Amino acid sequence: MNIFIMRSLVVASLLLGITAGGVFAQSKILINEFLIDPQPQQVEIINDGAESADLSGWIIDDSGGTTFYTIPQSSILYPNSCLVFSGDFNLNKTSADTIRLINNTELIDSFSYKSSSGSGISYFRLPDGENNWTTGSANLGLFNFSKLSCLITPTPIPTEIIFLSPTLTPGVSFEPTEIPEPMPASYNNIFINEVMVNPESGGNEWVELYNNNDFTVSLTNWYIDDIENSGSTPKTFSLEIPAKEYRVFNLSSSIFNNDSDNIRLLDFNKFLKDSFEYGSSTQGKTWGRIDLNNDNFCLQEPSYETTNNPCLNPTSNPTPSSIKTLTLTKTTIFTNKSTVKPLNYNVSTLPAGRQVYHNRGNVLGISTNKTNNDFLLIHILSFISLSYSLLVVISVLIKNKILNKYVLAS
Repeated sequence: MNIFIMRSLVVASLLLGITAGGVFAQSKILINEFLIDPQPQQVEIINDGAESADLSGWIIDDSGGTTFYTIPQSSILYPNSCLVFSGDFNLNKTSADTIRLINNTELIDSFSYKSSSGSGISYFRLPDGENNWTTGSANLGLFNFSKLSCLITPTPIPTEIIFLSPTLTPGVSFEPTEIPEPMPASYNNIFINEVMVNPESGGNEWVELYNNNDFTVSLTNWYIDDIENSGSTPKTFSLEIPAKEYRVFNLSSSIFNNDSDNIRLLDFNKFLKDSFEYGSSTQGKTWGRIDLNNDNFCLQEPSYETTNNPCLNPTSNPTPSSIKTLTLTKTTIFTNKSTVKPLNYNVSTLPAGRQVYHNRGNVLGISTNKTNNDFLLIHILSFISLSYSLLVVISVLIKNKILNKYVLAS
């Protein structure tokens, strides 16, 4: 029986050795997408093969130089999945460069480009894992063709190796394999959505995050911080946020000022992902984001892990100014009496720059509130002007008559 047990152990060891040696034999590791601008730069690595690969200690580098990015430990890339790394990969924005993936001294994959494709625009393979490169809106963490998530964080299944034994030893038990902590990863489209900076007495500060991606994200060892280098220690946290949902991180101790402060969201590499600045606070109220398309926040009633409440002091649309109607007067002077007719002008209908108003009692700049002598003078002048006009007409008629007679006589 002892010989049988020894032979079994040898066979098991050989099988384990063969399996271990072939774990990465059928993996196909490629650079699938990379984003140069804005900072931090990001690179997506895909495994297009059938076996897992351990990328721990691999290097992401540009065409040369003395600095490079080292992939963190426990970076296991599973089949038909991807990993996204965030950092400064020294990739040039305005001139040509090459991105390279290196395992020890072996070049695994590379791609050369002429310049940055633009802010928020990635270089990526389409279809995934093929040699055809193109550019488009960044979708790191998603398959380029289907737009489905390629990030996988599987739950390891505890395994036990039981050796044959002629007898069982009482009191001996097998401990399950410890489940490792998920590997940190960086994501885009994670927003600060609501913050409690001035809680009621006995309450905690908290920060609500929103995942605007179409897939679940695991924020492992990310950070919440106030103003950079202000003295407060960044608070580390880990959250899993489903697609298009909210999750809250409750701070164990206060770090935000009540009067004014910054709130910053940092990934596991402490690269800035989102931020918000406020200049005041109200106890028991939160600052909530108004729109994902901008950084506008307003005070509101707390809406813990739900859609934000309306603003407590919303900015109302300015109401149009009341339109005033002025009554103007028109005086016609042909006789010794003034005929006064009201004219209604809508101020808003007058051309810009021409809204000149005459008060009642003013006609063409001449006040009608004059003495009788002034009116008499006006009437005399009007009579003289009319008489002169009549004399001119009579003179013209007489001249024409004389001219006609002269023509006939000749």
